[in-house]
Amino acid sequence: MASVLKTSAEGRKCTFPGCTQKLSIYNHEAHCHLHRDQIAAKQHRALSATAPFVVGKDDVSKF
Repeated sequence: MASVLKTSAEGRKCTFPGCTQKLSIYNHEAHCHLHRDQIAAKQHRALSATAPFVVGKDDVSKF
C-alpha cells in the first residue's frame, strides 16, 4: 500500500525579497531551495555573533 505524502498549498511563492520562484507542493518551507540556504547561513552568522565564548576546564591550559 502506498503512503500518502503531505503537501502544501499550490501557488505559493518564495518569501525572499525579489524572488518570484513558485514553491513545490512538497516544499513546506517559506523559501525556495536557493534562498533557504542563504537564510540559514544568515541566521547562523547572527546566532554565532551573539553566542557567549565559554572556556572549559580542558581549555585553560591553552591560554
